[in-house]
Amino acid sequence: MARKKKQIILCADDFGLNENINRAVCQLAAEQRISATSCLTQAGAWATGAQRLRGLDIDIGLHINFTEKLGPDNDFYLPLPRLIANAWLRQLDYAVLVRSIERQCDLFEQHMKRTPDFFDGHQHVHQFPQIRDALMDVLIRRYDCDDFWVRSTAMRNASPARGLQWKARLIALLGSSALRRRLQRIDFPYNDDFAGVYALAGGSARFERHMQAWLAGAAERIVIMCHPADGVDPADAIGAQRTAEFAFLKSDAFAHLLATHASRLVRHPT
Repeated sequence: MARKKKQIILCADDFGLNENINRAVCQLAAEQRISATSCLTQAGAWATGAQRLRGLDIDIGLHINFTEKLGPDNDFYLPLPRLIANAWLRQLDYAVLVRSIERQCDLFEQHMKRTPDFFDGHQHVHQFPQIRDALMDVLIRRYDCDDFWVRSTAMRNASPARGLQWKARLIALLGSSALRRRLQRIDFPYNDDFAGVYALAGGSARFERHMQAWLAGAAERIVIMCHPADGVDPADAIGAQRTAEFAFLKSDAFAHLLATHASRLVRHPT
């Protein structure tokens, strides 16, 4: 009997941040080496990059940003530690959060000519207190829940047992469980498992080892995030590792790894 393949949603984050990322994402999508990308719609390379995404057979989502300036369309952002503190103290201006999320949705729809397939957060901000409430309010008011999914960062099988327990626990403490409970309460679709968390260093060999562990432990409908680029942007702190991820994802070694673990890349079922 043929072995049933696990369904993997491999999502390239940060589309729109720069042209190196845009080119890598489009190439990997065309070669069926990723099945989703998450977009920073306030960033400078978004408007031109969005045109190249149209027609690609991948999920295209909104990567909600509250931690970087990125461009003139962003009138609210804070460094991550300050955003975390203010969110947990409930000191963020709720109306400003809603307005910013709405504006990022507007920019997505303006340039893609359609609504997002999914929603998540740059540096996982979408799961923070106040921000997750603002996001849910926008989604309920603006979209049909049958037409999108929300990224859950709850790690069930693929990451916590792979030497990254501290990082998985930190993400959990920052709201993954609370977000999942909220999504269940309002019956919004979400992924069943999450992986891709590591130090974003170590070159292609380190990324390959992590990918092997993620695939080995993956549950059905897992989202594995990645961060490829085809060149290093001097302003990008993880630029070198982005190129290492890209080199591996387009290689025969990655195709072999998928086959070894009976995995296939798919879009999220809705």
